[in-house]
Amino acid sequence: MPILHYIYILIFLLLVVGSAYEIFIEKKKNKYFCIGVVILLIIATGFRVNVGPDYPIYRNLFVGFSLFTDYSEVLQKALFQQTDEEIEWLYVLLNKLIFDVGLPFYIVTLIMAIIAMSLKVKTMFQYLEYPVLGIFFYFMPVMFFEDSGQMRQGIGIAICVFSFRYIIKRNLLAFMVCIYIALSFHKTSIVFVPAYWIVKIPMNRIRIVLVLLVGVLISPFGVFKLFSGVMDFLTPSEVNSAYAGYIKDAGEGTILESGLNDVIKLGYIFLLVRYDKEACAKVPYYEYMRNLGVFGLFIFYIMRTNAIFAIRLPGVYMFFLIMFCMPSIVFAVKDTAKKTLYVIIMVYFSIMFFHFARISGDSLNFTIGKYKNVLWDGYE
Repeated sequence: MPILHYIYILIFLLLVVGSAYEIFIEKKKNKYFCIGVVILLIIATGFRVNVGPDYPIYRNLFVGFSLFTDYSEVLQKALFQQTDEEIEWLYVLLNKLIFDVGLPFYIVTLIMAIIAMSLKVKTMFQYLEYPVLGIFFYFMPVMFFEDSGQMRQGIGIAICVFSFRYIIKRNLLAFMVCIYIALSFHKTSIVFVPAYWIVKIPMNRIRIVLVLLVGVLISPFGVFKLFSGVMDFLTPSEVNSAYAGYIKDAGEGTILESGLNDVIKLGYIFLLVRYDKEACAKVPYYEYMRNLGVFGLFIFYIMRTNAIFAIRLPGVYMFFLIMFCMPSIVFAVKDTAKKTLYVIIMVYFSIMFFHFARISGDSLNFTIGKYKNVLWDGYE
């Protein structure tokens, strides 16, 4: 049976110990533990070689950007002028600079991993009482789909997540600057613009259920067809084909047929509704996180009949649902419910660890015998 590589096993075990320790023993944040885990995540992701669905495509583009794109085109793209280049300008600029100074492609993946993972974990540490549990939700298995897969969108999501602090502070200018930078890595970041106002919508259990019911009911009517041609703008064809195959994986619940995906989503919805009052009372800005998570579910359901839309567009909102709302709910509930939820979550993570390795991890080189890393395997 395929097993994820030893570095992933190490990270998994550390997160089991760290999350249990912060919940049941120390009951406070451990900054240095989180830093240590982030370093391991960056090593596993940033120094990987030929691992993940889009890796070969990005590696080819790395050379293509530098040979066929000049800096004047990059500037034009930054100023929203029309060019022949489909990929976002800041990602192109990063690749071109690294190539022009003679550095290898793994420097690109390393820089992307450092930025994306640092911003995500920094924000989780700041706004979660159980940041290690939040990192665990991210690692198992979102990280494999975002920052080890579609890394441009992964860094776009990271910058949008970082902008949460400016939503809280009601600093629209700083928020929009973050959105511009996120857009410079991936166009789907544009969907996060409404977040600045969505967080202020009054919600309760009944409204959450009603919003999601509306999304489910209108889903069969193919709402995504109203956005004909938009997906071509949001996802360049060079990368989109690889990602389209990747989202068929059931390991994260991203397969869109009825099954594991629906069970996972229903579990999230149940927890949102059941423990809404408790979380709102104990977790600062939980209402903001919850509103973003509910909107992500709403987008998912209305776009459910189109695989690319359903997975790509709600990505950053689903990050708040999973990585922010779920750990916050565990923090907010009483001890008996806390222990029960933690055990259920650990069982889920354990199943996903082996399930992901079997379904997609092996074919995408995340497993023992296939995973390669610059630090101990060298660079091809």
